[in-house]
Amino acid sequence: MDVRAVILVGGRSTPVLQEGDQQRLAIEGQPRNSALPERVCGIPIGLHQVLGEPLVQRVLVRLQQYGVSSATIVSELPPSAIPSTKDSPETKWLYGTGAQFWRCAENAFSDLAQAGAELIILVRVGPYTEIDYEELIQFHLDKQSRVTCAVDLDGQCLDTFAISASRRNDAAYLLRHELKQARSTAAEYTYSGYINRLETAADLRLLTLDSFAGIVSFSPIGTEIKPGVWAGEGVRIHRTARVLAPAYLGAHSRVRALSVITRGSVVEHHAEIDCGTVIESSNILPNSYVGPGLDVAHSIVGFNRVSHLKKNVEVEISEPKFIGMRTAPSVRALSSALSLAAFLPRQIFRGFARAKRTQPATLPEAISAPSAALKARLDKNANPQEREFSADLAVARRYGNE
Repeated sequence: MDVRAVILVGGRSTPVLQEGDQQRLAIEGQPRNSALPERVCGIPIGLHQVLGEPLVQRVLVRLQQYGVSSATIVSELPPSAIPSTKDSPETKWLYGTGAQFWRCAENAFSDLAQAGAELIILVRVGPYTEIDYEELIQFHLDKQSRVTCAVDLDGQCLDTFAISASRRNDAAYLLRHELKQARSTAAEYTYSGYINRLETAADLRLLTLDSFAGIVSFSPIGTEIKPGVWAGEGVRIHRTARVLAPAYLGAHSRVRALSVITRGSVVEHHAEIDCGTVIESSNILPNSYVGPGLDVAHSIVGFNRVSHLKKNVEVEISEPKFIGMRTAPSVRALSSALSLAAFLPRQIFRGFARAKRTQPATLPEAISAPSAALKARLDKNANPQEREFSADLAVARRYGNE
């Protein structure tokens, strides 16, 4: 059977507020979108790195392990927002916001059906689960259902569906209603395994800790350099820095002198922790810079923002000396190449334009020659006490403790 997949990342980024909620927020003076659901530091959670790999990539790999031949990813951001995601000819990317997001998803389903798919798995990330897709497909075939919905033990939908490719109208109806309503009664496949709704920054942090504890199936991308500490390639750790297990350091990340990484903290790829900073029970997102002498605890840091987990507050830091973003490796390499290209011609030109240097005096001549300071002429009207010093000298202390 030809099974393909449509993976949705987002679709719940705008909270639905009733009229009474809007009036209440206006009275209290609270911003409406201060904590958008399923977003951390302004990015959908499904696009964030989790121990070295984007979460959407982990879902895609799991689907492929169950025989999914190809997939289309529909996100609220373009693929350039997550350059670490692996490209493959079997994966296609579409993106849009608002109503355009669901229209792209509908088009993706139609394209896969026209390409010969018999069954399409629709997954929204959204909730992270570890559903046995082979079991879900078999359940769908046994029930001879048009649409099968995966639900938890309480009957709540997990935004994972098995849809017969020939039922395009059912799929279109489901997507146009944002997965909240089906055209006909859908079969319910009950799933009792791991579930993380991934609605807040605290949920993303919990998924990280569950991976360290072995509760979820995926593991950190890298090598276990010592018990409980994983590191990607190209990691640079200063000899005076301390990394306490469990911890993860992504590829080409940097931990400078006297820094401390502790209590299950994660420093993703190309991030930098400056001197003397303590990272405690926190996630540092890719390409982030954390300044010197800071204490970061119970937070997720990235994209010039800090999301505090206990207070459920996210703030933007405008001072890059504290929290900033490192440039991409390709940009840094290009900048270095351009600097070198500009430096060499300038130095060559200076070499030709520079006047011929005078030959330095030999050692005996230098010793016998009078000091340059003694050649300076002193003003005859100057204070006699000042005549022992040249006018070119700045005197800080003349005698004793004066």
